[in-house]
Amino acid sequence: MPMDSKALILTIAVLLFGGATLFVACKNMTKGFGSYNLKVLGIILVATFASLIGINHENSVTAMMGILGAIAGYLFGIKDQQ
Repeated sequence: MPMDSKALILTIAVLLFGGATLFVACKNMTKGFGSYNLKVLGIILVATFASLIGINHENSVTAMMGILGAIAGYLFGIKDQQ
């Protein structure tokens, strides 16, 4: 099944944005790969892949929204353990 031009442009844009976000997150890590830094990298990767699934498979938009909602809930549920 060939990809139309709109989906291709959106896929490239999501990949570039996800890559840039990963680059900035890795550049701002001052203490290496700690537990919070790994969570941030995981969230960026899951959000990028969920967006790609939503772009390329139009029938799974509700699944993508569910994954992104779970990520948002996880982010709001994180508490500092100090």
